[in-house]
Amino acid sequence: MMTDELKPKTEEGLGFNVMGGSEQNSPIYISRIIPNGVAAREGGLKRGDQLLSVNGENVEGESHENAVELLKKAVSTVKLVVRYTPKVLDDMESRFEQQRVSRRRAQSGGTGPGSNAGSLPRPGNP
Repeated sequence: MMTDELKPKTEEGLGFNVMGGSEQNSPIYISRIIPNGVAAREGGLKRGDQLLSVNGENVEGESHENAVELLKKAVSTVKLVVRYTPKVLDDMESRFEQQRVSRRRAQSGGTGPGSNAGSLPRPGNP
């Protein structure tokens, strides 16, 4: 577990994206560090960090929306507690991609010839 302080928060935000949340039955993870953003300049956070708390408020089990609101309402210095678990993030991203592919197939009625119904998606090729 690691505590990181990002300062100062800028108009562009904290310089990272998150994914996950209780509505997705998943912890909240840092999915991307934005180049030249606050998080990249500070250097402590990395893709795959699970967000545990924001300024002392626990976000474990929270919805994505609630966690994002806590991050947005934070001013000046933002104290984050994270745990690095990249394999769990990779598994979650893979599961989300499979769900997106399934939804696209369902929306297009993709069960006819040439639809690839039943085949597994290849990485990088939705």
